[in-house]
Amino acid sequence: MYAGNINIAIPAEAMAASPHSMDSVLIDRCAEGDILAFRELYDRWKSPLFSLAYRFHGNREDAEDSLQDAFVHMYRSIGSFRRDAKFETWMYRIVMNACISAKRPRRAGERGVDFTDEARHPAAEDPGADVAMQGILEEEISGLPELQRAVFLLYASQNMTHPEIADVMHIGVGTSKSYYHRARTSLKQRLAQRGIHTSETEQ
Repeated sequence: MYAGNINIAIPAEAMAASPHSMDSVLIDRCAEGDILAFRELYDRWKSPLFSLAYRFHGNREDAEDSLQDAFVHMYRSIGSFRRDAKFETWMYRIVMNACISAKRPRRAGERGVDFTDEARHPAAEDPGADVAMQGILEEEISGLPELQRAVFLLYASQNMTHPEIADVMHIGVGTSKSYYHRARTSLKQRLAQRGIHTSETEQ
């Protein structure tokens, strides 16, 4: 189906040699209270994480709010990050939780980290993709139930395996597979109603 066409571009600096080692160094500095190190982590991961949030919500404003909430949570809790866990998994879990919780009212007195100069993050796009089709698909994805949407995006956009998604979402592997296939079936039906038919191989 469309899974092969959804691409989230990882920033070039995040794909440099030994990216995990670089993240590990920055995490250590963050744990020591180095705000500049956290800013470096933010700069390394803001684009792929924003793209994921944007595709979840289907609009920039909610995506920016969720990303802000996610980075605030990361900033406050990075000192307790377990080094035996995958940093990407930890981040994706926080972002997905922020997206799913986005409609909950903000608690009184809750404040965020001010990254005002980073207010605009371009959503990653495939320059060769059909713009109209892309818009239709994004609209239909945003209409999926939240958990199905989260699993579908992690699988299709991030190329995660179901065991990895299960770790991120704190669900069983079978549940992840079930949510993904429900999402695909729903998307096929929704697209068919618009006169768009897809051919795909079951995964």
